[in-house]
Amino acid sequence: MRHYFEGIEFASMRLLLGLIIPTLTILAPLAILIWIGRRKNRLNRTDFGVAILSCFLVGLIVPVVATYLSVQGFMYNRGPDDSYCATGVVSFLFFGYLINLLGVPMAGIVLLPPKQGKGV
Repeated sequence: MRHYFEGIEFASMRLLLGLIIPTLTILAPLAILIWIGRRKNRLNRTDFGVAILSCFLVGLIVPVVATYLSVQGFMYNRGPDDSYCATGVVSFLFFGYLINLLGVPMAGIVLLPPKQGKGV
């Protein structure tokens, strides 16, 4: 019975490292930008532009990190002689760049603060 629970523990750790954490990692820059844009005391346009640029630059690195984490999750607790295929983790690169290169600028445009008039 002990071996059964160990198998569940390893499977859940593989799921956590192979799918859940990389997905949250990819969505982090977009979520941070949305959180910044929806705050009550909004930033001015220049500060929000810096936030968009920062999230965009972080979004260039995040898919590579998510792919690495996913590969480590698939290799978790496997010996060097075990066969495994980690080809599917490349989808984290594709979808990560798709989400961050399209989603961050679109969210930035939607959440961009309005211009403030002079002397109104």
